[in-house]
Amino acid sequence: MEEVLDSLRKIINRWVNTESVITEDVIVNDVLLKVNNSLRFREGDEVLIVDNRDEFEHPLYVKSIPDETTVELNTPVRFNWNVANSAKLKKSVAGRFVQGVYLGDPNTIPRFPAITVVGENQNSNWTTLESTTETYDVSINCYIEDSTLEDGYRALMRLTKLIEFGLKRNMFPLVGERSHTSLTAAAEPNDLYLKVESTDGMVAEQLILLESNFAAEQVIIKSIIDETTIELVQGPYFSYPMVNDPRAIIVTRFLYKCWPKSINYGFVHKDTLLKASKISWSGEEIQQHGSIGWWDTPRN
Repeated sequence: MEEVLDSLRKIINRWVNTESVITEDVIVNDVLLKVNNSLRFREGDEVLIVDNRDEFEHPLYVKSIPDETTVELNTPVRFNWNVANSAKLKKSVAGRFVQGVYLGDPNTIPRFPAITVVGENQNSNWTTLESTTETYDVSINCYIEDSTLEDGYRALMRLTKLIEFGLKRNMFPLVGERSHTSLTAAAEPNDLYLKVESTDGMVAEQLILLESNFAAEQVIIKSIIDETTIELVQGPYFSYPMVNDPRAIIVTRFLYKCWPKSINYGFVHKDTLLKASKISWSGEEIQQHGSIGWWDTPRN
């Protein structure tokens, strides 16, 4: 369960705390922003611009995503933003960043908005004489300070929808990473050959995960060309430039039927009255247990 919770927290962090460096100076009245990568921004997202002087501008909303390096805003910016000041575009909730994504459900949470990831149940049922189906039930709870206005409720629904979308985009979450190796050259869509630091542990017909700060997908190895080159059965769908820290990951576990099944809205007290939502998520995994018989010691 622990690795499942860690995986879900990683997914949630990436979707609610998405940020991308602005790569061209922004001038007053601009609506098109050039960023390092726009893949995790979506139409309707609430965003703000912030820089290393702790200056910021909000509220801003995404109108469209013209391409992988451009974000179009609903309204023009009101201030100038310079690349020299490390300006970046970041998702926000009611003009604030998500303050924390916690494992477990503490009685006291210092700042809001906040999210908790809680393991609820783990069930095991025999599938065959040598394997079981493990089912993991997890609740993901969103908390926003209560308000007499409807703004807080709208913010809660937007945050919940954002997490729901991220979970649905990750129907096969990465759990049980065995090892990873960094790419040494950028990978473009449909590239059949990848350059990596080392092919140790990789074999033909193996499923691996390509991952960067903004994208992830599974690919299958066709052959090992040499100590630093692999050939794929089919090239990647996304681009993996070096600036986004691309890597190839060997995984040992495979979860399936992963889905946010239901969402409930309400209120909760954690030292103060909070608006809250609960996303109920579940996933399944087949575990192999080896030969049957009277054995009380581990067997390979």
